[in-house]
Parts: sequence; C-alpha cells; structure tokens
Amino acid sequence: MNSPAIDPSAQVALGLTSLAVAIVLYVWVGLALSRVFRKSGVEGWKAWVPVLNTIVLLQLGGFSGWLILLAFIPPALLVVEIIAYHRINLSFGHGGGMTVLAVLLFPVWASVLGFGASRWVGRETTAAGPVRSSAPAPTGAAWDAAGQAPRGAAPGAPGSAPYRSVTPPPAYGGARPAPAGPR
Repeated sequence: MNSPAIDPSAQVALGLTSLAVAIVLYVWVGLALSRVFRKSGVEGWKAWVPVLNTIVLLQLGGFSGWLILLAFIPPALLVVEIIAYHRINLSFGHGGGMTVLAVLLFPVWASVLGFGASRWVGRETTAAGPVRSSAPAPTGAAWDAAGQAPRGAAPGAPGSAPYRSVTPPPAYGGARPAPAGPR
C-alpha cells in the first residue's frame, strides 16, 4: 500500500506546467520592465537580471539599492517596495490606484507602464496636489542666507519662498536636463 496520492506522470505534468508558467511570467515581466526602464532612462537589459531589476526599481523610487538587503527581512522589503512603486507611479503621472495594481498584479502593472501611453515625467511632477509656484523668488532682508522664508510664512504665499524642485533619483533616474529659465 505504498501508492502515492498523485500519479507520477501527473506529478511530472504538473511540474512541467509550473515551469512553463514561470518562464512565461519571467519573459512577460522582463519585457514589460525593460520598457519601463527605457522610458525612465535606464538600460533595458537590467530588467532581465532578477536581483538587479529590484535594485533598479528601488532606485527609481528614490531609495538606495542597498535596501535590497532587506530581502532577509521579507516584510520590510515589501513595505519599501510598495513605497518605491508609489513613487514610480507618481513619476509616471499616476496615483494610488496604480500602486494597488503594482502590489496585487505586478506583471499587469509593469505592462501598463511599459507598453501603455505613460511616460516618465520625473519626480518634479506629481499626479495630484498643489501646483508649484512658478514665480521668481522675492529678494529682500526677510530672507536668510540659505534662501529660506521667514518663520511662519506659508509656502506659495506672497513673500514666501517658492517650492524647491525635487531631483530625480540618483544614479538610475535618467535625469532630464533642467528647463531653461526661472522656476
């Protein structure tokens, strides 16, 4: 009575089917992430290297690539990846719904960003929220040497400092040249 619960030929078929599905998912995610990386100014081949693609995603989200070491503490890496996905979505001009899609259906999220009409707008532009002031910074005695507004001044209010621009993530952001003229 040593009969296995599943027929050996069924086990082989299940194993080969699982392998085929894993290969299809790997190719799908690799193609989609390579398009996302190219849109954001990173070489597309980096999407095909399993650990490197996570490092690049962290860097596009504004984190250090060394945070990949949080893989030894899985819940911590997941939290950092979710924040990175959200920041990447903001850089593509999307909001929180795309972050939910990234967490629940990563290949679909990568496909939407990579193959869709989304384009990298950088960290300077967010999907929602206040629009930065484009007025030149006022000068005067009320400003300190570091260019800070007087204490208690609301950002964007007359006599206060305009919002400072946010730079793209270092190293892998594919930083676009700053627009000419005052911000």
